[in-house]
Amino acid sequence: MSKSQPPQTTLTQTRGDQGLRFAGPDLLDYQMIFKIHGGEYDGKRLNIDSYYHPCCGTLEVTASLFSIYVRWRNKLDGCKVHTRDQQGDKILRDLVWNLMINTNHAEYQEK
Repeated sequence: MSKSQPPQTTLTQTRGDQGLRFAGPDLLDYQMIFKIHGGEYDGKRLNIDSYYHPCCGTLEVTASLFSIYVRWRNKLDGCKVHTRDQQGDKILRDLVWNLMINTNHAEYQEK
């Protein structure tokens, strides 16, 4: 007996003039917008903002949906101002983490 697989969630990027990337030393803040296909948020638009803090090298990522108030925010450890905060919607967190993993993997493959 096989367990049923949850529906696969995919994202289509609809905004982000520099493609699939996050902020960094060369780009201090960046916004991407995606349409979600499948899963609990099927058809909704996902907004991802990323901010690079040169004072401590911290990448702050905030994700939210346009049509309803659901958000996820992550501040990685850095200086006292940029401390860890992992509250919010876990589905959005997983979408962002998967994008970050895929982005880093693509950059590694290009080298």
